[in-house]
Amino acid sequence: MTIFKDIKILNKDFNVDGHRYVVTDGAYIKYVGTEEPENVKGEIIDGRNKFLMPAFYNTHCHVPMTLLRGYGEGLPLQKWLNERIFPFEGNFKAPEKYCGAKLGACELLKSGCVSISDMYFDLPEYGQALYEAGMKANLSNPFMIFTAAGSYYDDNAYRDTVHLLEWLKDKSDDKIKMDVAVHSEYCSKKDGTTEACAYAKEHDAIIQIHASETKGEHEESKKRNHGLTPIQFFRECGAFESQVVAAHCVWLEEDDMKIMKDAGAFVSHNASSNLKLGSGIAPIKKYFDYGMNVTFGTDGASSNNNLDMLEEIQLAALLCRGESLDANAIPAKEILKMATRGGALAQGRADCGILDEGMRADLIMFNLDTPNMQPDYDTVANVVFAAHTSDIVMTMCDGEIVYRDGVLTKVDEEKTIADAKAAFDTVCGRL
Repeated sequence: MTIFKDIKILNKDFNVDGHRYVVTDGAYIKYVGTEEPENVKGEIIDGRNKFLMPAFYNTHCHVPMTLLRGYGEGLPLQKWLNERIFPFEGNFKAPEKYCGAKLGACELLKSGCVSISDMYFDLPEYGQALYEAGMKANLSNPFMIFTAAGSYYDDNAYRDTVHLLEWLKDKSDDKIKMDVAVHSEYCSKKDGTTEACAYAKEHDAIIQIHASETKGEHEESKKRNHGLTPIQFFRECGAFESQVVAAHCVWLEEDDMKIMKDAGAFVSHNASSNLKLGSGIAPIKKYFDYGMNVTFGTDGASSNNNLDMLEEIQLAALLCRGESLDANAIPAKEILKMATRGGALAQGRADCGILDEGMRADLIMFNLDTPNMQPDYDTVANVVFAAHTSDIVMTMCDGEIVYRDGVLTKVDEEKTIADAKAAFDTVCGRL
């Protein structure tokens, strides 16, 4: 057990309460209250000048791509993919992906993120790295086919998904989950995509997609598919018969918004990546007001260039104000809901993302006794607009402290960095 003593918290209603006691037992939160619990034994953490809240959930990532950080700078999306990323990935093998994922886990945990929705290749191999780090993840291999006759069941995406399911049979917990992914409208055809969506429905799996990331992608889809936008194309393929997490969604039209709202789908807003690749700014205030589910993702470190969830949240909060010309476009309290509870629901983790009794103990603790966090007049606003990653002094996943006071408890950070450097050199040697 872990007992947080006399600590300020973000409660189940996403309001701030002071002088609380929080007890975790195994993977769950056992007690939240004003009275010190009796007959409870465990580590006691002094909560003075600290703030405890739910951890962050990153709803779109390509975590092994930390090894591609800085590889392909200054190029728009299609050139970036075709001239730099795809050639590198053609020589990127499972052992190097393990190293890239372990490096990414270090960065994510330090920024308060305990779980990612990830889309990449060799799922069990790099999933092992995340599991060893103590993280959660929804893993998917993106179906990518450029020929009309290409079947999902003949593709590596399907084989890797089956491989992941076999690997998961030996796991005693649900930290790692299987999702189904179709990379994008422009990397797929209707028949194979329809098969992938049917497979997801059969297995009650979440579907991850990229959609309307750039204006060019959005308009070209309408030319290729008799007027259908990417979201409309995926509806035709049956994607929205399952839960969908759609990354980017910068250029959605009104009908796209209605499709996603009616289906209860989730937007994964990737502010940094969209800015860096010159893709545009997603109008998330408009989506929020429309009643859509909006969450946050970092995308991969090759297009961000980091996996800092706190930075992503802060940038999104600022952008929606600037884009909508509204100084309180989405209140800070709602921003934190999107980053925590919203992200957990997008991953199908119904017992996560809220600091309350009976919920998973996925928690982060901020140090409030720093210059940038004082005065502590509005703690929520300070987290969203003033906090640095260095102010996060603890990350807990399923009741296990995986990061504390600058030290990762389950990962040898120095070795991880050295291994990642060697892995990058190995891939470059194959090019």
